Amino acid sequence: MALRLRASGEIVCAAMHPKMPGDQYLDDGVHYELSAVEKLLVTERADEHVKRGIWWWRNEVPRGVDVDCFYVREQS
Repeated sequence: MALRLRASGEIVCAAMHPKMPGDQYLDDGVHYELSAVEKLLVTERADEHVKRGIWWWRNEVPRGVDVDCFYVREQS
């Protein structure tokens, strides 16, 4: 799913959140690269994600958010 980058800095699922003034649209290809490949954008497990539809930069996840294990990089 594509994302909306809000003027506030929030990153939201475009399918779940309506467009607001100032939003920048991040298409599926870029979203895939940043989340699935590079794991720079992360979100919660699917059962939690469907409640909020919020994404975070890997180093900016708020306390109390349980990131899906898919996005946890192994230490090398």
